[in-house]
Amino acid sequence: MIKLIIFDLSEVCYSNEEQPFLIDFCKENKLDYEKFDSEYQELLVQSEVDDFSGQELWKRLLEQFNVKGDPDQIIKDMIAIKEERKDVLDFVKSLSVKTAYLTNYNQAYWEVINKKFKVDNHFDFGLVSYQIKARKPAVEGFKAIMDHFKVNANETVFTDDTAKNLVNAKELGIHTIEFTSLSDFKKGLDKKL
Repeated sequence: MIKLIIFDLSEVCYSNEEQPFLIDFCKENKLDYEKFDSEYQELLVQSEVDDFSGQELWKRLLEQFNVKGDPDQIIKDMIAIKEERKDVLDFVKSLSVKTAYLTNYNQAYWEVINKKFKVDNHFDFGLVSYQIKARKPAVEGFKAIMDHFKVNANETVFTDDTAKNLVNAKELGIHTIEFTSLSDFKKGLDKKL
């Protein structure tokens, strides 16, 4: 019997802000998107496990690419384009089982996101990668959430829009559903409930 559903956030419960913002940022500053994105992704991974802040991520990028800007303002501008997927969040609230989120963000990004969306109001619990110093698909987040609710892997469902993020959860014995749309997720969930 399923007692817990863990949701990814970006491209599941909310839109993705990073790629559209980076594309526009590179156009505006006449930067090579592929090169900039490659550097961004490398620094992002480190910031999301709390090696350094989101502000430091942008400080390093601005210096490396010789672009002027305020890291705090850049972060605010990027998060400003993120939007709720109300249909998914309404569905989360309607569920009769416990719900949690597991997402990869650094502290600076997360503070702006949570202030804007009050994410915790939609879920019973949640963890962000910087808090546990481990990013999905690492098992630490899944284990910590299951421990919080005192449930077993076979009583848990995890959904993410990225297939590779499902692999470790599945190996733990968690039921997984690749998120492609709310209707498909509901169908997949019906089979597991």
